[in-house]
Amino acid sequence: MFLGGSQVASVVPRKLVTALEILRFYADAFANAGYNLALEIRKFSKDPSSHYDPMVMKVLRMHLGKLSTDCAELPVTSVKVKRILAVLDDPQMMAILPSESIPKMLTDIQVGIEDELSTKLFFQLRPERAKMFNDPTDGWAEVLDKFHEARMDVEEMHKCYALSRYAGSVFHSVQTIECALLDLGTFLEVEDLKSGWTAVSNKLEKLTKMKFQDLSDKHQKNFAFIEQMQATVVALQRAWRNKISHAHGKLTLLTSEFAPDVAEEILMATRAFMRRLAGEIPK
Repeated sequence: MFLGGSQVASVVPRKLVTALEILRFYADAFANAGYNLALEIRKFSKDPSSHYDPMVMKVLRMHLGKLSTDCAELPVTSVKVKRILAVLDDPQMMAILPSESIPKMLTDIQVGIEDELSTKLFFQLRPERAKMFNDPTDGWAEVLDKFHEARMDVEEMHKCYALSRYAGSVFHSVQTIECALLDLGTFLEVEDLKSGWTAVSNKLEKLTKMKFQDLSDKHQKNFAFIEQMQATVVALQRAWRNKISHAHGKLTLLTSEFAPDVAEEILMATRAFMRRLAGEIPK
């Protein structure tokens, strides 16, 4: 993956992935292109008459066609490749083309690729981070079946973490939890219609401290679930300590400084909360 300039740039060999500002970069495609170009340059430089050989020219067109696809987001290189292909497909041009022209044109493309790639800024993701970026909802199917509206925040939570934007990851984890609070508040019979985090966590604490016989039939029947949710809420609050405020029923980031391990702990606690809620909340 890579970023370029003040905005996110893109070099997308093989395929263009739409709706992403950060697009996939396949380094092997350009490594293979450089290798193939070097072979073709050597071949035509050593034997200028090669451009009269139909099989040799067929292989050259194949390599250039693939390069044209791989370099779709390198505009100057793309233009040069298309220009050569147009010449190769024109019998009249080929009939008068000097034998030294093909290696010169191929060398020009080789240099152009190096020049254009030198203007891009690339970042490499470790394999586990790349998996998180490419498949950000892995392990969340059950949650998203229950809470459809949380999908965007679940995706962004993982993508931000993969790109080391830890404050962004925590922000979206908070938004993910907010998606489920109304359902949990309804089950707990929270009186606050908005059912914010404070109201829900306070209700859980109150219910777990009440005498069992004083609970409603519904809460008695599901007391194990209530206890488990309370424990998960405590784990979340411990992970949030001094980082997230839950005053006035609203989850708010208090800082933009999050160490990787803190963000990871919050992400995992969020997943535990959402999975338990999606799978066990009584209807």
